[in-house]
Amino acid sequence: MTVRDLVSDLFAEHLDRPTAHPVRLQTLVALLEDLEIAEPTTRVAMAGLRREGLFTASRSGRETLYTPTDRLRAVRERRQERLDQRLLPWDGRWRMVIYTVPETDRATRERVRRTLGRHGFGMLAPATWISPQEAALDEVRAELATEPIARLDVLRATMADADMPATDFELAHRCWDLDALAAGWRELTAAFRGQLAAPCPSGAEALRAHLRSLRAFRVMVGSDPFLPPELKATDWPGQDACDTWTELSARLADPAREHVGARLAEDVGEVVAPRAQQDSPSLI
Repeated sequence: MTVRDLVSDLFAEHLDRPTAHPVRLQTLVALLEDLEIAEPTTRVAMAGLRREGLFTASRSGRETLYTPTDRLRAVRERRQERLDQRLLPWDGRWRMVIYTVPETDRATRERVRRTLGRHGFGMLAPATWISPQEAALDEVRAELATEPIARLDVLRATMADADMPATDFELAHRCWDLDALAAGWRELTAAFRGQLAAPCPSGAEALRAHLRSLRAFRVMVGSDPFLPPELKATDWPGQDACDTWTELSARLADPAREHVGARLAEDVGEVVAPRAQQDSPSLI
């Protein structure tokens, strides 16, 4: 988990909505020290996020204050929109991307492959990748439009004949390691259940547990191509993991927000009540 990730999640879960006030840098330093991040690292990270336009900085006397921008909020909203789009019903067609990159340009070829993988495409052949989702195709085409050396040929295809040896289900298992992904979801669910069985933490420990669990959940979400149900096993464990995370998050959120509220009280002169827990999306 990077400091950038921690700051983004800290604001999304605990700081952006409970108070409209800018947050003092020293308060951020204290909160991130609770998360075992040293003050110099926090200062460098916040300066970088400000340069990227994700925060604005202002001064109050000798204090530096940070406020999240609409750009940061748009990043979070776009992440949820992408997830919602990938949960739409499948139309039965595969989106196929065939890329051509000069053999000598290894760096471009690796960037193209990373982009395809990050947007949930699976590799059918070294230069041929597929996805069942139109939204994923749109994202890939937009991102790779800045790669002038790479040529992309895009096809929309269906299995040619019901009597063919391969089915859509088998094709999905050739292009994605779904067994390993399912094992990852089950391992995460077991870890969450272990936390639920333990005494509920409080104070800084609750904040650490909440944000670390959230990040672990998001890592798994980011590694899942969100294939439609007809391409996965009937006992796919993703929804069980989502339900367990919802239960764990609800348990950790209140003590974590109470701790953050105590830190914020130094800024606004009163304890900020924890805001209501947001519903977690039904993911798989």
